[in-house]
Amino acid sequence: MARRSAPARASVLIVAGGRGTRFWPASREANPKPLFSIDGKGSLLADTIARHPPLVPRERIFVLAAAAHEAPFRRALRGLIPARNLIVEPMARGTAVAIAYGAATIKRRLGDGVIASVAADHYIVTGEQYRRTLADAIGLAAASESIVAIGIPPTRPETGYGYQKIGAKVGAGFRIEKFVEKPPLAIARRMVHSGRYLWNASMFVASTQTLAREFGAHSPALAVAAEKLARTPRTKLARAYGRLRYDSFDRVIMEKSARVLSVRARFSWHDVGSWDGLWEAVGGADGNVIRGHAIALDSERVLAHSDSRLMVLYGVRDLIVVDTGDAILVAHRERSPQVGRVVEELKRRGLRRYL
Repeated sequence: MARRSAPARASVLIVAGGRGTRFWPASREANPKPLFSIDGKGSLLADTIARHPPLVPRERIFVLAAAAHEAPFRRALRGLIPARNLIVEPMARGTAVAIAYGAATIKRRLGDGVIASVAADHYIVTGEQYRRTLADAIGLAAASESIVAIGIPPTRPETGYGYQKIGAKVGAGFRIEKFVEKPPLAIARRMVHSGRYLWNASMFVASTQTLAREFGAHSPALAVAAEKLARTPRTKLARAYGRLRYDSFDRVIMEKSARVLSVRARFSWHDVGSWDGLWEAVGGADGNVIRGHAIALDSERVLAHSDSRLMVLYGVRDLIVVDTGDAILVAHRERSPQVGRVVEELKRRGLRRYL
């Protein structure tokens, strides 16, 4: 099979801003979710980088992370991409600021071109199909002067995701008629049944010129600020960054722009937003998911994860049990998306050593 190659000026911006509190206790302030391993092998971040070459070479892959996580990210990125390709933002300000600043920095470094913005913590195992989809999105973004989102064909009526309603065909993709954010179950069922909706996976592809035009039209203050930030010395960056409004790229640009398209994903995708999401992503529908030094006997639909001590689950079902040596989490699978509440309670109690 012939290998696809992206246009010579294509780059990738991997946004790695989230802490992943729903993966406590494995995900901590010193070990955020992108550095967590889903399959017990490489980290989510390393896997994200690895699925882009040869479509996009490693020297054109950039990672954007918050200053609070700079040290662990620098260690994790050693040998994966050039050290200077880590873009550090002083503080989290949402994906609108992250993409604006990241794109301006890449443009200043490499000149104009197409940039694919992707998340650092999604689980995708079908690399070749991913590269085929991304190549289509890159080509469409360059030809149409539009922002191209990658949409995921829904496998179920999911209330926790945003949706794209697709319309007329445009080249390798479709025009997006509207976005629907986290619909109620009854509406999600009708949307999925219609076949006209895709999950919005927060993967965006656009040229630097298109991004500048859309930010200029819908958030002119941010457009001006991003260009200045890309030229600002790091010692002076925090003060200017702190004045920017926290907001998402979807809300600031995608929901307002008249030039947004979608390419249908050909690959399998999991958000893996919680321990239950991990259970589902790695085959939990067929039984148990066991990681590390753990055993499950006469148990059903459990996830057991132990870094060191032997863990034995016996005669239980629908549980998440995670042991990291200094902390143990026991939760019902259905409640695992709310594990972030544990982190808030630890803060309230002053137990910061477990954060």
